[in-house]
Amino acid sequence: MTPRPAIRVQGLAKTYPGRPPVQALHPIHFQVDAGELTVVLGPNGAGKTTLFKILATLLRPDDGEAWVAGAPLWEDRAVRARIGVITDPDRSFFWRLDGRENLRFFAAGHGIRGRAFQRRLDELVAALGMAEFIHRRVGGLSSGQRGRLALARALFHRPDILLLDEPTRSLDPSAAGDFMRLLEDYLADQPQASALLSTHRLGAAAPFTRRVLILHQGRLLADGPPDVLIAQAGLPQPETRTAALVQLYAHFTGRETVYGR
Repeated sequence: MTPRPAIRVQGLAKTYPGRPPVQALHPIHFQVDAGELTVVLGPNGAGKTTLFKILATLLRPDDGEAWVAGAPLWEDRAVRARIGVITDPDRSFFWRLDGRENLRFFAAGHGIRGRAFQRRLDELVAALGMAEFIHRRVGGLSSGQRGRLALARALFHRPDILLLDEPTRSLDPSAAGDFMRLLEDYLADQPQASALLSTHRLGAAAPFTRRVLILHQGRLLADGPPDVLIAQAGLPQPETRTAALVQLYAHFTGRETVYGR
């Protein structure tokens, strides 16, 4: 029996009203398999955030269908129970509360309370190296610390699917690399878990990227392993994985560079 895809997208499209209207997503089709980390690349305005919001049931598409963890998007409660989401770590928390208080609030939304909350908190504090700041107010944390806290929030209920829209946006290259390694560790420990991640930190993402989607002006221009896309496009073989992503980005979007580190 063929395994059920973690995410299946068929013809999703979205237009924002205005004068003139802006078509953020033209009909796109792709799927993410169980156990897969897929990286979404594209310049600002490519449609990445719109796509992530639709898959997280935060925004309704105008057309098309999608299934997340086997549930159609209109079954929003079923979808939300199975996903962990990061949008903007700097806007994902109550800044006057400490890290533990924030996680307790969000865990309660998934029915995790009392001893179950404390056990999971202890696991994540150890795994993500948060002991030194978990009891500090979020407003006083560094961007790297907030990034770890955002990952803890996304992982708290052990989701099957992670939707991570620019989770390393405000991180320095070292912290971005740490974030990607922590994500890879989670996926290794949860073989059926999958992640869809957008980033401009190509240097941090490159070692873990086995498949890439490239969006530009609301259209899906490329989908596949970087080495396969390089060969199909007739591009010279790059010396590093980061160079491969930079090459593909420039080839398909016409943009010279993104944040390579």
